[in-house]
Amino acid sequence: MMSPLALVLLALIWSAIVWAGASLICRMRPSPVMAQATWRGAAFLLIAPFAASVCVPALPVLADAPLADLPMLEPLAIMPETNDEVVAQGPASRMPDVGMLTIIMLALGWGFRALLWGISQVRLQRLKSWARPASRPIGHWAEALGLSHVPDVHVIPHGAPFLAGIMKRRVYVPAALIRREGAQQVIVHELVHLKRGDLLTRPIERLIADLFWFSPFAWLIRGQLDFWREAVVDQKTVELTGDRIAYAKALTSAARASRDEAVLPVAAFILQKKGNLKMRLTELLTEKPRPRRLGLVVAAALACAAPLAIAQGVLIKGAAAAPGAEITYSHAVLDKARLTSTFGNRKHPITGKMKQHDGVDLAEAEGVPVYAPANGVITLAAEKGAYGNLVLLQASEETSMRFGQLQSMAVKAGDVVKAGDVIGTLGQSGRATGPHLHFEVWRAGIAVDPQAETGLVLASELSVPAGLEKKVPAR
Repeated sequence: MMSPLALVLLALIWSAIVWAGASLICRMRPSPVMAQATWRGAAFLLIAPFAASVCVPALPVLADAPLADLPMLEPLAIMPETNDEVVAQGPASRMPDVGMLTIIMLALGWGFRALLWGISQVRLQRLKSWARPASRPIGHWAEALGLSHVPDVHVIPHGAPFLAGIMKRRVYVPAALIRREGAQQVIVHELVHLKRGDLLTRPIERLIADLFWFSPFAWLIRGQLDFWREAVVDQKTVELTGDRIAYAKALTSAARASRDEAVLPVAAFILQKKGNLKMRLTELLTEKPRPRRLGLVVAAALACAAPLAIAQGVLIKGAAAAPGAEITYSHAVLDKARLTSTFGNRKHPITGKMKQHDGVDLAEAEGVPVYAPANGVITLAAEKGAYGNLVLLQASEETSMRFGQLQSMAVKAGDVVKAGDVIGTLGQSGRATGPHLHFEVWRAGIAVDPQAETGLVLASELSVPAGLEKKVPAR
């Protein structure tokens, strides 16, 4: 039968094998999603030795003889005459064997991990008690992610941004970040955590590592899981917001604001480890496929505290394709259309509730071409919840455009387009009541009114129903 010490040694050897295998796979430079899946699989593979111990129990026998053989009555009838005999009858003072010591050490380690978890829960509840509601409208982001319930945003005095709550989910943002431009990127990051279910999966993944507290390889796997989970969320957040530069700034600001080194038992920005921010920015800003030396160049630049200086050149494929600081509109978005909804607060056509509308809706026959109104680079072309088929066009350093509800997409991420190029066809692929183009303009991470953009023509022939004329600027 396997002793506790042998079981611990087996767990050490097995965790080393699992870690080495996962590391070998990740040396092939998979996508963040595949890398996270690899390390998640490695974490759950760690449980194999414990599962085997259930099938083959191996606790040692702690007594040298059966209970019936112990001298229970003789000490009452015959008293020892010398101290030597008393000493000879003292087998109870014997030291525990190796198996018992191993069990004791394991129990102490698990108890210590449980104590740390309890302390982190107390700290979490204290932070939540200090939190105050913040007036940050995030309903449109929750809708874009397909969330059925919109979590509230609360402000905490310090620490890292995090998501918490079982019955009532809330996003907690430190006061140092809530007033900055990057606050919305931070909030969207936590909403992506919520959509992915990280509130449930992250504690389970970390619990498996806590069971193997004695293995350094288990801690290495845990660190890789935390990193790649955040890298995947970083990628998804950038795809949704469409502004890689603004998100890199928000990530840097979050790192500066997060002074507390304790890790919360919730889905949060994982920035506590030294060098973690540099690794995440490198993963975020580095194009794929990457030349061998590009990662070293990016890492060196990040180490010199200049991550944003190289961001523009890394973001776009080729220096010639990089958008400039200015934007020039030289083509209409549609040949003809009817304006059905303007920018601003409106009554939602499906829910009937008043909410912010971050763009304009242009109705026309399904399948008509949609054009790029300016030169730029496509940063996203994918299906995105309520947006349906969504194309993001980066037209300048600060200005991006979103084309939603497309029936089909004629471009892909990384494509360089010119004004007048067809990017897709008009449709109703998302949450819609009829065929239309949902068009948004974003500048420096903030949605602006497309009708107020100088030089932007929404349609060569634009019909405006009564009541909306005053919102159309003169051209």
